[in-house]
Formats: sequence, structure tokens, C-alpha cells
Amino acid sequence: MSETRTSLGWGALALIPIACCLGIPLIAAAGISVAVAAWAGGIAVGAVVLAAALILGGLRVRRRRRRRAPALSVTRSRP
Repeated sequence: MSETRTSLGWGALALIPIACCLGIPLIAAAGISVAVAAWAGGIAVGAVVLAAALILGGLRVRRRRRRRAPALSVTRSRP
């Protein structure tokens, strides 16, 4: 029996379903983890945008209040 085997045989054919059954959960887990990462990234970006909008909105309100506020005039009261 010094010849090399050229066919894979039934043993290798039996390993295909096992490889598929192991691979499908790994692919599903990778898909779920990508979806979770996308959700988390979206929430983080949304929080940053919301914070920036609130900060910029607060600055605009302060500018409007300063413009509308009357200038303080100092008058001396005469005795």
C-alpha cells in the first residue's frame, strides 16, 4: 500500500455537515455582534450630536439675552 489516496472518502464527506453546523452559529454570532456594534455606535453618535446641539443652542440663547438686555446706565443720585 505505497499508493497515495486520491479520493477524500466517506470520512471527509461526513465532516461537511459538522463543519456547517459549527460555522452557522459562528456566522450568526458575528452578524449579531456587528448589529450590536452598529446600534451602540449609532447611540454614541446620537448622544454626541445631541450634546453639541444643546451646547450650541445654549450659546445662542445667551447671545440673544445679551443683545436684548438694556445697557446699564450709572446715574448718580444727587443729595
